[in-house]
Amino acid sequence: MLRKGAVAAGAGERFCLPFNMRDGIAICVGKGNPEWNSSAPHGAGRVMSRNAAKKNIAMEEFEKSMNGIFSTSVCPGTLDESPQAYKPMEEILRLIEPTAEVTTMVKPSLNIKDIPQ
Repeated sequence: MLRKGAVAAGAGERFCLPFNMRDGIAICVGKGNPEWNSSAPHGAGRVMSRNAAKKNIAMEEFEKSMNGIFSTSVCPGTLDESPQAYKPMEEILRLIEPTAEVTTMVKPSLNIKDIPQ
């Protein structure tokens, strides 16, 4: 099966679901739900485009959201990757319940991202 924007979530199949720079990833086990084609989302998904994020997210808001996570990548060049540009983790966790069980949450303590020149 070819999946676009999704990962295999067959019964017992383990996969990672990344959220954003702040919230980290969920380690999940698929339920093999046929209504979901035994699939799950491959990430949180954006709520705004990269350009919209660069125009609409304040640097101060980005910095505040990353409090407690060491990163040299929190700068204007990475505004498009700020947590505010992605769907909320809580919403994604609620929505995937029919297709996946979350076994572990991994919260970052360090985040590194390439900074565009």
